[in-house]
Amino acid sequence: MFKREQSSNTKQSLLLAAANTFDRKGFLGTNLTDVCASAGVTKGALYCHFPSKEALAVALIESQLRLWHEVHHHLAQQPLSPMQSLIDLSHEFGNRLRTDVRARVGVRLLFEADLFDREAGGQFHGWVTMVRELLLLADAAGQLRPEVHPREAAESLVAAFTGTQLLSRATSGHDDLEARFTALWRLWLPALVVPTELAALRVGPPSAEPDLFVPVQQTAGIT
Repeated sequence: MFKREQSSNTKQSLLLAAANTFDRKGFLGTNLTDVCASAGVTKGALYCHFPSKEALAVALIESQLRLWHEVHHHLAQQPLSPMQSLIDLSHEFGNRLRTDVRARVGVRLLFEADLFDREAGGQFHGWVTMVRELLLLADAAGQLRPEVHPREAAESLVAAFTGTQLLSRATSGHDDLEARFTALWRLWLPALVVPTELAALRVGPPSAEPDLFVPVQQTAGIT
């Protein structure tokens, strides 16, 4: 039991050390010596868990998708409508990109490493499936406009939020991501949600002051 716990702790230390190193140096600039030094382990200990730098990167990519499933499950336990859960899921995604190095690097590695062709398909499929499930629930709850196709809407939303987080990362290091996601929801909600449901939806994050939906022409855009 002690050895299994020690092995698990070593693995988690390596993942955190790898995330911090990838975050500073990128995938190509990172070497395993740096990771081992940061984690305080030998290369032999690293190879017991990860045979290569690519294996470390894949583990981080896979762990951030599991994180979103955990967040999704947590939100499902809250007294929220399906659309509000989807909005809050997006804001938690943005929050983790700013504050959780493992989540941030897990997403970043999809675009920086030679892993896109191998890993991105499964990751995006997982994100689209999660969003589609919430849109199907919203449809069943009478929140979606009748012309909205949940699968097509899910793919478009994932594409929009992926592009928005990349733009925010490039221009502000994700500092303005909360505002950008809020603005994006103001633009998207009228196309997705029946008018009678719009006023009940909060477009900002749960931690902020209440920011209920208002028509986009009444709000200031991001400059």
